[in-house]
Amino acid sequence: MRKLLAFVLSFILFRPALFAQADDEIQVYASPTIQPKWTIFELHSNYTFRGTRMLADPASARWQNETLEITHGVRKNFELGFYTFSGISPQGDFQYLGNRIRPRVTAPQEWNWPVGASLSCEIGFSRPHKDSAFLWGGELRPIVDKTWGNFYLSFNPNIEFALTGSEKGAGLTPQVKSVYTLGKKYGLGIEYYGALGSFRRLLPYGMQEHLLGPAVDLYLHPDWEINAGFLFGLTDNSNQRIFKLLLGRRIGK
Repeated sequence: MRKLLAFVLSFILFRPALFAQADDEIQVYASPTIQPKWTIFELHSNYTFRGTRMLADPASARWQNETLEITHGVRKNFELGFYTFSGISPQGDFQYLGNRIRPRVTAPQEWNWPVGASLSCEIGFSRPHKDSAFLWGGELRPIVDKTWGNFYLSFNPNIEFALTGSEKGAGLTPQVKSVYTLGKKYGLGIEYYGALGSFRRLLPYGMQEHLLGPAVDLYLHPDWEINAGFLFGLTDNSNQRIFKLLLGRRIGK
């Protein structure tokens, strides 16, 4: 009985809703920032086919999340991003879900590091649906990546944080992407997204969120960014099936 009570309390105090992998923007970042005076417009479209196995009604998770991300190159090795979160609920109504800003710096190539590296910090307000209050929070995202010939690997050991609400704190949401490029036009890879719990206490494995699935990148034109993937949940508390599509367009001088 004591073990059961402890588990319930830990779930209430450290439940993964706070540090879950957000369905608004599902992306593993590369280290380079956009060139100065250039701007990239990106639309993140993600559809959840099936939510966690713990939902009484799996259809209640069938959200289509739409995020507009606009990033401008302020100067060499520094960019500023802006997000608008929105979604279409399972009932079909469009909902505004919040905004964030994201400054990011990258290690200059002149440093001759053996890997690419950058650091971004998102901060803003958001809500899961229109009936919830807006809460302030964000993420600190270190980015480390490396290319070996046609093979590319990126690791984002994210730290999610909440600044307001009853669940203030910080947690771990790591992300990984690997890609193999074919003919300089296509990249076939695998993407992983996780949510492990708070720094105060990691969640039991079954309560953590782990998403894994195949992804493809299309390099049709230097000004366009196209990425798509299908993610599968590896634990009961993960969304079980998510389709993600990223369309980006760079505009410069």
